[in-house]
Amino acid sequence: MYQNNRGYKYSQKYGGGNNKFNESNEKITCPLHEKYKDSEKLFLEDGIAHRFAKTFVKNRITSHQLRKILDQSKICEQIVKRNQENYNEARKRLFSLLPLAAYNAGRSSELKPLYKFLSEHINEKTITCIEDIDMFDDLFTSIVAYHKFEEKKSC
Repeated sequence: MYQNNRGYKYSQKYGGGNNKFNESNEKITCPLHEKYKDSEKLFLEDGIAHRFAKTFVKNRITSHQLRKILDQSKICEQIVKRNQENYNEARKRLFSLLPLAAYNAGRSSELKPLYKFLSEHINEKTITCIEDIDMFDDLFTSIVAYHKFEEKKSC
């Protein structure tokens, strides 16, 4: 935690500001379907998805950048819906988002909060079953929806 000359505290971990993603600011270490089992806290206004969306708008992450990730998430969801035996293929595809996000964050520091979000939510402990893939897709779909709402509101 650092303090600037105006007395504002900020975390360098997320590039400054109030970019608080999860309470511990560390990777999630349980399956997503367990972490986010309370849908009210996740999906309702001012819930977790809405707060992530506000952070992404504040960091000038565009809808287009979020939609690219959402598209891959939807593909993963469809892979397992067609055939549950393809779970490992879908999981691998989700994991492949991390190097892509790291590359983009390396090119543009504005994208570091997005990379941070993905690295916290996509790892070997969070994606353990089909329910976790569905939960990630539901969460990210909600983030994109709230992002669009917040984006229009800030214009």
